[in-house]
Amino acid sequence: MPADPPAPVPELAQPDAALLARAFNAAPNGFVLIDAAGRIVAANTALEAMFGHATDALVGQSIETLLPAALHEAHLAHRARFFEHPEPRAMGAGRVLYGRRADGHEFPVEIGLNPLPSAQGLLVLASVVDISERLALEWAFRGLFDASPYGLLIVDDDGTIAMVNRVLAESLGYTQAMLVGKPLAGLLPERYRGRHDALMDGYRATGEARMMGQGRDLTALHADGTELPVEIGLSRVRWQRRTMTLAAVSDISVRKRLELELRQASNNLEEFSYAASHDLRSPLRGIADLVEWINADLGDEPLPAVRRNLDRISQRIQRMERLMDDLLSYARAGRTATEYTSVELDGLLRGILDIQPLPPGLAVELELAVEPFQATRIPLETALRNLLSNAAKHHDRPAGLIRVTARHDDNFCQISVIDDGPGVPVAAQERIFKLFQTATERGGSGIGLALTKRVVEVHGGRIELNSPLADGRGAAFRIWWPRFPRRTSDE
Repeated sequence: MPADPPAPVPELAQPDAALLARAFNAAPNGFVLIDAAGRIVAANTALEAMFGHATDALVGQSIETLLPAALHEAHLAHRARFFEHPEPRAMGAGRVLYGRRADGHEFPVEIGLNPLPSAQGLLVLASVVDISERLALEWAFRGLFDASPYGLLIVDDDGTIAMVNRVLAESLGYTQAMLVGKPLAGLLPERYRGRHDALMDGYRATGEARMMGQGRDLTALHADGTELPVEIGLSRVRWQRRTMTLAAVSDISVRKRLELELRQASNNLEEFSYAASHDLRSPLRGIADLVEWINADLGDEPLPAVRRNLDRISQRIQRMERLMDDLLSYARAGRTATEYTSVELDGLLRGILDIQPLPPGLAVELELAVEPFQATRIPLETALRNLLSNAAKHHDRPAGLIRVTARHDDNFCQISVIDDGPGVPVAAQERIFKLFQTATERGGSGIGLALTKRVVEVHGGRIELNSPLADGRGAAFRIWWPRFPRRTSDE
């Protein structure tokens, strides 16, 4: 059987003039219809509100009525050229255009032109958008962009630099004008360029804000041909009516140099400490053995002066061995511990005092009204043991008191070790946290407080001294220890 013929397509209803007029007036953008003589044939409600002219008053007026007076002459020439070659286009592409309200106020506009043949001859429909708010936001963004202390650039999807701020341009040895419009590849070392386009295509496909090149050392090419290490953060933004990529570029050459110097200094100290320990312990043990043999050869009744001098030699050997142990501890303190456990301060301090009791006559009071917190237990225990030992070692009276207090201070636990000893002379307070420096002549290697400071600061805290406290005596060592787990950038 033959197929049924297709159903006839109904003709589209043609809108009447009244409906078109209502649509014209309901449009959210301003519309104005102009004839070949530049006279306004019609204007909609949005244009009336934008320029402050009544629509009836505008009809028959020259279109230049809506322009600043300084632009009238130039606009006559532009209008004549458009009517010679009419085609749909944006007016004044690449420039900011201005309209003039009835009250004389000028404001930025965006204009699109469309030729419309009609029974009255060629007419032009101009769409007008007030872009005051958009330009204000753009200028505010430019101000923030240029004033940023971080290097910033915007690159389009063709890899061309659309905007760059002064900080980034100068850090790479250029001016801003030298970089705008140039390929981004010119700022990359040659070895990166081959795969850069593929990486950027992959990034644009996802468009997520992220750090670039995580796990790799990134470098940018300076104008002089040298490379400098950088960190780069990427995000997608709308700029100049297109989606582009905003890159925040930080020059980290200073940080890299400091990290390298610190790592080298720490490694050198550790190597020296191990070498000193290995190379010196054996001779010291040999000297100690010789002293014991001399004591044995002298018998039970050597001369008092000889016995005293031999005892002094033994004491110095023991002091040297302790010094080497302390030096090794100081070197190892440069490493950050990452094993966090719940620390209960009262139990921690009582454990320290059980293993290392205070001398007779010294009492200790614990005022630890803090909840347990997450911390690296061994480094914290080392710091507190050193502070208690320091307070006891330098006390100058048969009886005394050491108070240990603690309280939470925002992200830290503030722990104070307070004694009523002689205090620390003001002249000595700047040096006591330095290696091999002591405040008194009461013994010690001069490493304990330096070790404490190193341990505290490596783990994200700080330490301070307040002395004297009252009657010209006493000292309070306070440490701020992080009470929440912290992750370092190299973990």
